[in-house]
Amino acid sequence: MDEYKTQRLAEAVIRENPSRRILDFSMDGEKYWIKRKLGNGRNQLVKYSVEKEFYYEIARITIAGEKHPELVPKIVLLEPSYMVTLDGGPTLKNILTSRRSEEEKEDILEQTGAALAALHRDGIIHGRPALRDITCRDGKLTFLDWENRLYVKSPEEQRAVDFLLLLQGIYRENFDEEKGRIEALERGYFENGGKETIEEARRFLSRHRIIGSMTHFLSPFRMKDIESVRKLYDHFA
Repeated sequence: MDEYKTQRLAEAVIRENPSRRILDFSMDGEKYWIKRKLGNGRNQLVKYSVEKEFYYEIARITIAGEKHPELVPKIVLLEPSYMVTLDGGPTLKNILTSRRSEEEKEDILEQTGAALAALHRDGIIHGRPALRDITCRDGKLTFLDWENRLYVKSPEEQRAVDFLLLLQGIYRENFDEEKGRIEALERGYFENGGKETIEEARRFLSRHRIIGSMTHFLSPFRMKDIESVRKLYDHFA
């Protein structure tokens, strides 16, 4: 691809949107995303510099891409203040609310579970595999947003939390088809070497059962995040 043309178009978009962190543009029939070295408004209590966070994500994409290049964003241009990646298609969140058949949606979720298991088998933790941060294009999955820090220490717990966060993403949306979608994701993960991590997820929730008790106590208030965690506890009860 023409790197000079990519840089020229990217910097024109940035000049037009000086305060936005995530931008997109099209070139030669393809869509691209710009991610700038700006704060994301999250983790305000954690004192990591914007510079450190930017290069931390690039490092994690690079490391994951050594073993699974098909599952990470393709960086087509890297500059000191931004990177440009190739678009990976609609997010899982968009797919699950689209008019596609339920069979196709569950198939994509099963593939997603298998993909997360493949990362975990090779010692790669995503950190927050949210539905909005996984894309699917022509059957190819891409995990986005690798900037999230890992706040549990052991590899076993890191894999379990990754898996639980992905399940929580489905519970959080309160889909009518929730049960089948959860089963599809869990099946893909289990059948690709995830059995022990699923058991560790169960143990992890048991070790933090007070949180489960609190979510049941707060359930009548119908808060989306609280309800999604309650459903996780009920699922593994």
